[in-house]
Amino acid sequence: MNKRTLYSLLFSIVILSTALLSCKGKVKGGGTLNIRISADPDKLNPITLTTNDARKVADLMFAALNGSNPVPDYSLTPYIIKENAKITEITEGEYKGGIKLDYEIREDAKWDNGTPITSNDYVFTIKCILNPKVNCEPLRGYYSWLADVVVDSANPLKFSVIANKKYYMIEDFAGGYVMPEYNYDSEKIMRKFAIKDMNTDAKRSALRENADINKFAMDFNSEKFQRDPAFITGAGPYRLESWTTGQELVLVKKDSWWGIAHAEDRTFWAFPKRIKVKIINDDNTAMTAMKDGSIDNYVAIKAKDFKELEKNETFKDKFNLSRIGRLGYSFLGINLRNEKFQDVRVRKAMAHAVDRDKINEIISFGESTKTESFAHSTQPHYNKNLKAYEFSPEKAAQFLDEAGWKDTDGDGFRDKVLNGKKTQLVVEYKIPKDETAKNQGLIIQEGFKKVGIDLKIVEKEWTIMVAELDKHQFEMYNMGFTISPKMSDPKQQWHTSSAVPGGSNNVGWGDAASDKLIEDIGAELNLEKRQEMNKQLQQRVHDEVPVIFLFNPTNRIASSKKFEIENIMIAPGVLYNEFKTIK
Repeated sequence: MNKRTLYSLLFSIVILSTALLSCKGKVKGGGTLNIRISADPDKLNPITLTTNDARKVADLMFAALNGSNPVPDYSLTPYIIKENAKITEITEGEYKGGIKLDYEIREDAKWDNGTPITSNDYVFTIKCILNPKVNCEPLRGYYSWLADVVVDSANPLKFSVIANKKYYMIEDFAGGYVMPEYNYDSEKIMRKFAIKDMNTDAKRSALRENADINKFAMDFNSEKFQRDPAFITGAGPYRLESWTTGQELVLVKKDSWWGIAHAEDRTFWAFPKRIKVKIINDDNTAMTAMKDGSIDNYVAIKAKDFKELEKNETFKDKFNLSRIGRLGYSFLGINLRNEKFQDVRVRKAMAHAVDRDKINEIISFGESTKTESFAHSTQPHYNKNLKAYEFSPEKAAQFLDEAGWKDTDGDGFRDKVLNGKKTQLVVEYKIPKDETAKNQGLIIQEGFKKVGIDLKIVEKEWTIMVAELDKHQFEMYNMGFTISPKMSDPKQQWHTSSAVPGGSNNVGWGDAASDKLIEDIGAELNLEKRQEMNKQLQQRVHDEVPVIFLFNPTNRIASSKKFEIENIMIAPGVLYNEFKTIK
């Protein structure tokens, strides 16, 4: 099923695992790689995009200050910059108690027009994020620590990022993508504003009606910078050659890419000469395409289909099959703004009415792992004391009785008088048009019916569903969330500042106490203390049930034996730039 990005760690580069597939023959670069994504990217602007399918493509075209180390500590590595940031505490002056990060961009780092990447491009990118009319609300919330960026007057490749407070993920977010000012702001409109003019919610609010702010944002948010090959450009190894909606995107490796000079460094590997990204919504169609050789890699294969492939000797002659755990979780989101769901007893009843064991057995052939939290069950900060909401129609009925929901008219479903009006306990359940999601929904519907809840399954096209979730137009929905290999900041998903249209806290959970805990987690630099605080937050989310956690999934991957490639735990499960053809 499709998974939305939701910016778990928006700027992080995908990290490698050590699960190397064994292949025979001489490895080389070049050739064409054919991959599949399940829907058109919503946008190909790394600041404004919101879906995983978009991220998969954008990661090939844009570059960040930092890359990621393939070893298990997942440490940051230099990409656009010469070396990782030099970090010092600020001990005096206006930002005393804050942090300064010093960077220097590589001399040979160039844009596609041959001009050097400079500090001005970084400053421009930060201003894009801070511009209150640019469509990146979920991302903007991660920059509350940012005070300023100071460019070295003697060297345009050097700059310092100033943080006004301690935040354990500062280097991750400071080291994000850099976008070319010459392309995205040819009139240099954003140079009229200083970062200090935009670094708080109050300052940004005051700028919302500014003519220049709106002029820039309207252009930056426009279609041309989201999907037109003539206007999309970054510092990564690939450029967008074409995009045929609903059919295919074609990426071509740049002949003069500056990173080629650093090819011995894994951060700069880019082996395929051409990558064809085929849009195949239907899984059965995608399976057929793989079998006939039209696509070279397929991730997140359904358990049933994977079992059949494992029995197909002809297929296994051409493809490697493998399983690997995936850092992510699936869940059911509940709209707490809806009066029907504001009583936690109703939400607990709903959780007890979901038969996860049956879903796992029928849908995943027992290969998924039940989870109770937004942290992965293999991570050290996962709260192992969380008690599962096991399938129990009896407990569900008890909670609903206590909450005053009874079947007063004998129709088999519960009702209650809300605001003087008899209200049926009907739950509209939005899912993407997908066979697996539908079959899972039918199992959930069966469990809900046993306790008197009328679940109405509503299938939506993926892009339409995402837009409706952004506007909070839902009662319950099915989604997946990607988990960072390191402990991510829970602010974007669980803080009330993200419970706005377009924000990631679309269920509307949280209060002043939970916000303070989240903010304290962000400010805590001691890992052990931060882990314990994160566990406290997990407990609160678990107890109040704004979402019903389902599973940590298993990723089933098939890759053509024409290539050597590694499997990774982070979605999508492989790095497309690392597919090496075998002679």
